[in-house]
Amino acid sequence: MKDIGGIDPQLKSIAKKIPYNRLMIKLAKPYQTLALKGTKLLEGVACRRILLKENGRNLPVDIYEPAAATEQLPCLLMIHGGAFSYKASAYHKKLACLYAAEVRCRVIFPDYPLLPEYPYPAAYEACLATLRWGIEHAQTLRIDPTRIGIAGDSAGATLAATLCNSTAAEALPFPCAQMLIYPAVDAAMSTPSMARYTDTPLWNSRSNQKMWKLYLRKADSALIKKASPMHNTLPDKIPPTYMETAEFDCLHDEGVLYAKKLREAGANVELNETKGTIHGYDSALQTQIVKTQIAKRIAFLKKCFSCKKRNADRVACGGGTFKERTWKTSRRK
Repeated sequence: MKDIGGIDPQLKSIAKKIPYNRLMIKLAKPYQTLALKGTKLLEGVACRRILLKENGRNLPVDIYEPAAATEQLPCLLMIHGGAFSYKASAYHKKLACLYAAEVRCRVIFPDYPLLPEYPYPAAYEACLATLRWGIEHAQTLRIDPTRIGIAGDSAGATLAATLCNSTAAEALPFPCAQMLIYPAVDAAMSTPSMARYTDTPLWNSRSNQKMWKLYLRKADSALIKKASPMHNTLPDKIPPTYMETAEFDCLHDEGVLYAKKLREAGANVELNETKGTIHGYDSALQTQIVKTQIAKRIAFLKKCFSCKKRNADRVACGGGTFKERTWKTSRRK
């Protein structure tokens, strides 16, 4: 493994080696449930929970939105990471609040079915059902169906990319943005960074291999191709894309290669190769390095939503500016 002494000092406190196995997944779920519930909302943000029915299962969906907002707003379908195995973490909730407040949009956040009980395509189908529900109920939800972006981190970015590649085939409106944060896009795991980072903090190629094996254990060759965005047949039209990679991450190279694949297919791709970072680094929300990268994400979303609103295929749009917030919470959970 390459020496990773170059990890940014701000991230040293989270640079822990965490095993990935069935026992760890089982032990983590109740803790994550409590941690998420105990994480307060950002001041000025409200949350409502909707319970959907999908394939005979309950599918909880949270909607984060600017408090007291009554107007129609753009929508971000945000799919949390966690190796298709873990529930959303507290920092995912905080990020959803930040996006809702700073971008001024409604963030739809599905609590999709997880491994090991639910291999592919359960998580994908749940996220697809959530997207379809959001579009069908756009008027009630007060979202603009022409301004829907899809975002995810890690395994959530896998699902986000797969959804963006499938909307035309699923007869759904074209997303106006996709935001992929250190995505897992290649089940073949054949890149140099995958060979290099076998025991890095938080996530590594050994864990990644176990994840794909669990996730695809009931998939045939056709489903495997659909589940792995790098092997998807890309649609004729691809949303403007923000791609973020972490330097010391086994997924780094496949993220760069996927950005190249999208560009070669005609997509407008903003590739942000962050330095001194590890997979999951943005859980350190109070550090300057994370605030800097979140500002870039927010600017990208603002640009996409505002350009779409102004029908800006013919207009040059600039990005917004992220105002750093002190983390003030409301009393609402």
